[in-house]
Amino acid sequence: MIIRKSPLYIFSPVIYLLLLTRASLDPILKMTDFGGISFGALLNLAVIVFFFGGLLQNRGSIPASVLKLWAGFLVVGLISIVISPIPVTSFRSFVSVLTYFAIFSLAYTFVRSREDLESIIKLIIYSSSIPFAVSIVQFAFPETSTTRHGFRLHGTFSHPNIYAFYLVLIAAVSFYSIKSNTVFFSKRFIRLCTALIPLSAICLIATQTRSAWVAFFAIFFIYGVLYERKYVVLMCCIGVLALFLPFVQDRIADLASDSQMTDSGGEKLNSYAWRKVVWLSSWEFIQNKIFFGHGYNTFAYYFLDFFTMEESHGFDAHNAYVQIAFDMGFVGLFFYLVLLVGILLKHLKSFAKDPKGNSVLLALISSYMVVCYSDNILFYLSYCWYLWLLLGATCAMLEKRVKKKITSHIDWINKS
Repeated sequence: MIIRKSPLYIFSPVIYLLLLTRASLDPILKMTDFGGISFGALLNLAVIVFFFGGLLQNRGSIPASVLKLWAGFLVVGLISIVISPIPVTSFRSFVSVLTYFAIFSLAYTFVRSREDLESIIKLIIYSSSIPFAVSIVQFAFPETSTTRHGFRLHGTFSHPNIYAFYLVLIAAVSFYSIKSNTVFFSKRFIRLCTALIPLSAICLIATQTRSAWVAFFAIFFIYGVLYERKYVVLMCCIGVLALFLPFVQDRIADLASDSQMTDSGGEKLNSYAWRKVVWLSSWEFIQNKIFFGHGYNTFAYYFLDFFTMEESHGFDAHNAYVQIAFDMGFVGLFFYLVLLVGILLKHLKSFAKDPKGNSVLLALISSYMVVCYSDNILFYLSYCWYLWLLLGATCAMLEKRVKKKITSHIDWINKS
């Protein structure tokens, strides 16, 4: 009954069910990769086709507010495909960005009421049921989630980092559901959200993803600064206690030393120091095509040209800002910041309407912008789907409130 009332389900049951299960599909999709063409790629195309097809069928249109946010970034992205030396690869990669736009637009277009927003939040929360169940199994049988770096929890995701950011999002959405005055849930659902926050934190620690730890800490810390000061103290206490965990100490100690000697007498950089060297090495290439870049997702293609290594394959930038500057130039980077800052300002302008809920959302967006500094966030598809779904839905509610206020004001003037 809850599902059938959702605007997403009414618009497209296929898209709704896909979003509900996408967090659990990576193991299945991995088995369908044949020659670079996978069922996952077909799902991406399906989201785009169903979205635009649905708009045509319902004689709808993409809201002007959405186009103002996304148009510049999408146009530069399409230009970067044309100028790319590997246009097919660039197109296939950029399709992921098009799905983020489609999902954001979908939520923005079809969320018209508080109940619609609540249905989106429930979809995101319920999508975590299978990943958490698999995580329990992986805790019980550590060998199922052990990598060359030791035990790193990955749930149903293809990499622990992606699962880590998904956990941060689940914790943030749960916290929003508890604190926001915009949505009203049953006591049972609030209890579920309350339980999911510490569960997400435990699983997050086990992923050993440092940047996601920072994001989790930042969300609750920023919320504390903006609204409830007790959360500042709480997060500081939790941070101190976490330092007593051995593997947390190891992960932080790894960053404290820029390099270490290998058995062969060579020097091995830690992951952050290595990334900084890569970013500096790519600067000359970025300057060569400073406006529109080298083509979407070409950083790895050119990697060995500006960074000499013994390996024969390239690496991504592990920094969304550097990656975009390289792939799409500073014009692309500018419009990416326009997109993020635009969404941030929307929530900031409506802060007084729901201070607690908007504090959580502002903290979530700010933490996302911070971790863009150290991760390939744009490539974390399943996590990004849920993030842009949430942001599209909350932005839609903000616009509905503004329109309602304007309409009420006009009616008052007419009556006067």
